[in-house]
Amino acid sequence: MKKFFLPVTLSALFLSLNAYAADTNVYTPYIGLDYTYAHLHADTVSPNNQGAAFNLGTLYNDYFGTELFVAKTADDHKNTAFGKLKTSYFAYGLDATAYLPLGCLHTFDLFASLGIGEYVFDYKLSAQSKHDNTGFGYRFGGGLLYHFSEHFSLRAAARYVNVDHVSDVRRMVEYSTGIRYHF
Repeated sequence: MKKFFLPVTLSALFLSLNAYAADTNVYTPYIGLDYTYAHLHADTVSPNNQGAAFNLGTLYNDYFGTELFVAKTADDHKNTAFGKLKTSYFAYGLDATAYLPLGCLHTFDLFASLGIGEYVFDYKLSAQSKHDNTGFGYRFGGGLLYHFSEHFSLRAAARYVNVDHVSDVRRMVEYSTGIRYHF
């Protein structure tokens, strides 16, 4: 999966930079709110976290944009041999996004994103104290954006996150769907 998404993402970003040079600037800021579902691949237990993400982004033209994100998940509870494990995470970072407008009316966009974020994982095992583990997540993915009015759009995305410098979590897959308001 990782071997497929990285070349596609890098190709889309490269093509968007060429389109950016030829296109006029349309600078459009937006805000967004997403529902997120993340499946973590950990050494012992693989939790599934659900949460929300707030996005603040900018479209520089029809083909390229950047986005700041902040995400927080609710606690996921798993039974282990050592007791009940409670996990959640908080993340923030920056994504660069390449868009491919579809159709004459520009109603749909395919997109690919590449970014980095800091992830703070919280663990609590039954009677033990809470444990925090912080590391970087290198993110890439893609999805579909549907513009249903001049100011509003819906977005569905899937991202692969390779987590670095965290002792228990190796990687995760995030799925999100949400709404955007374009100024």
